Amino acid sequence: MLKKLVGFLVVVLLAGIFWFAFALWTGIYSVYSIPPTHDDPEGATYIVSREEGEPMFNSPQYVPPVRNVEPQTGIVRFSRVTKPKRPIQDRTIVQLPYIAWAFEKSVEKPDSTQ
Repeated sequence: MLKKLVGFLVVVLLAGIFWFAFALWTGIYSVYSIPPTHDDPEGATYIVSREEGEPMFNSPQYVPPVRNVEPQTGIVRFSRVTKPKRPIQDRTIVQLPYIAWAFEKSVEKPDSTQ
């Protein structure tokens, strides 16, 4: 009986790990890192539901790339209406301790050679 329970728990754990890896890879979730500050010396890293236009690694210090605005001509174009983003607290799936490399990944500049 104990052997079956341990086997079941291992399968559930592996399925959970697979789901989080799949959700990060496909863009369902993203990693949001808050570095340690004077008010919060621990910092935190959250796995959150990803909003449209949000990078995989995000933080309060993230600077989005500059978007080129096309000049308006006489052609009528339709664009999406931007929705306001929900707060991190409402989108949090899992809270983890601060992970430094995730924060560093969120603030690094994109490679301009591509």
